[in-house]
Amino acid sequence: MAQPPTSETFSIRGRATQEEIDAFFAPPTKQVGPLFIVSYLAAQLFFFVALMGPAIVSIQNKAMLMFPDDTAAQANAVSQIAGLGALGAVFANVIFGQVSDRTMWRWGRRRPWLVIGILGMTVGLVIMGLTNTVPAVAVGWLIAQIGANAALAPFVAVLSDQVPEFQRARISSMISIAQNLAILIATYLSNGLKDNLALLYIAPAIPAILVMTWFAFVLPDKQLTIKPPRLDLVGLLKTFWVNPLKYPDYGLAWAGRFLITLCSFSFTTYRLMYLVNRVGLTRDEGLSAQATSVLIYTIALMAASFVGGQLSDRLHRRKAFVFAASALFGIGVLMLAHTTTVSGFYMVEAVMGLAYGIYISVDLALVVDVLPNPDNAGKDLGVFNIANALPQSLAPYMAPFFLGIGSPEKMNYSALCYFAGICAIIGGVLAIFIKKVK
Repeated sequence: MAQPPTSETFSIRGRATQEEIDAFFAPPTKQVGPLFIVSYLAAQLFFFVALMGPAIVSIQNKAMLMFPDDTAAQANAVSQIAGLGALGAVFANVIFGQVSDRTMWRWGRRRPWLVIGILGMTVGLVIMGLTNTVPAVAVGWLIAQIGANAALAPFVAVLSDQVPEFQRARISSMISIAQNLAILIATYLSNGLKDNLALLYIAPAIPAILVMTWFAFVLPDKQLTIKPPRLDLVGLLKTFWVNPLKYPDYGLAWAGRFLITLCSFSFTTYRLMYLVNRVGLTRDEGLSAQATSVLIYTIALMAASFVGGQLSDRLHRRKAFVFAASALFGIGVLMLAHTTTVSGFYMVEAVMGLAYGIYISVDLALVVDVLPNPDNAGKDLGVFNIANALPQSLAPYMAPFFLGIGSPEKMNYSALCYFAGICAIIGGVLAIFIKKVK
């Protein structure tokens, strides 16, 4: 267990008493109310509609429009754009998690960065919408991801700051449902605005700014009046590290999330291209089929997530849900290696949605339960988010290797699916060895 802050490391206008320090960093015990929950979910929904449209669909669509007759160039464009943005997310999430932990502004620790981040994300999306070269779109996505993660790091830390343990799995499942509903909405927007990409990139950011700002005002974010210790270069570098040998449960949870995220983005980064190049659809047909498949996936996910979160809190069990869900998700991706029809694709999406719904309903609650130091939740969750962001950066660079196995003229989606599915199954097995959580 991490040691709590003491009066030797924190000061309030000079020096704090241990009682003042304990009171500020005490874990939440009061149940959060409907206004907080609705605001939190709405902010998640609109934030991810703006962010995930480019991440899941629009980058692929833009690459196909830039290189209409060259599938290799399309894949390379997606790799460069998505990879650079996700690499920025790796660093931004950890840094801003640490920054928000230490922010002493009178508006609170988390609140200012929610607004600053969403505005930065919008600037990047505007650049993406108004440019049509790979370097320019990549720079826009980098800026958008830095801004998004400046908001996302404190947004996720709110779960540790405000939500008591007995509500975490349920609210975690609701947050995940909102995120995946956002992906569904973004997919249909991408289909409806497929010929107006500038509007597709820019328009969803406007309601995201409004709703995130509303949540920032609703959030009961306390001002940090306890001065943290000075952050030097060594301390900044430590921001990117939590020792997995010292905190093995955290390390196992991190590795499991890394592997299932690598699995997911190895496929979703190329989902539209899969439908066009493997199933044999046109771009318009592929966009339509993708929208339907995401609808099926989301319906299955929402149902499974609701049930999974309720059962996890009621049974006080996390690991079994994470293991079963990860393994089933991996099996679903392995099934894609042998899928060449639209109906088969829809069936596999239903299996994957069911699995991922169970996974997301429990995993974030498990992670919060094994944090090394809840008083540094923003920093530790920022490090944990590397397990989300780094695979998003690696997947676009690794996938071309598997896609290129065999004939260079024909993308080898089977090899990619086998690699991705095995990653998810291994990630599920790792959850079994976590000791702190049942």
